Amino acid sequence: MKLPKNFGPAGFGGMMQQMQSAMAKAQSLEAELENERFAIDKGQIKALFDGTGKLLSIKIDPEIVDPEDVEALEDLIVGAIRSGFDQATELRNARVQGILPNLPDIPGL
Repeated sequence: MKLPKNFGPAGFGGMMQQMQSAMAKAQSLEAELENERFAIDKGQIKALFDGTGKLLSIKIDPEIVDPEDVEALEDLIVGAIRSGFDQATELRNARVQGILPNLPDIPGL
């Protein structure tokens, strides 16, 4: 089996340092994401999320509240929450890529 580039005895120490650095950054990533805030504005529905995807607040324009059409309101709320979660997922993925860009591709990991 051929080992990945820089995986021999000489490159292993450097790779271990990179992995330790990546682990330290990953541990602080969650706290950083919790401090991120972003707003989703769907017109009559506005929501505030943190970077982990946690819904912090939601505001609903009273004019769209129609007791005869609750389903439309539910759809708007679901859309706002889905958008916030998607944006948080994109943020997390981008941050993780920033932590791990130089690690060698190790088969099976």
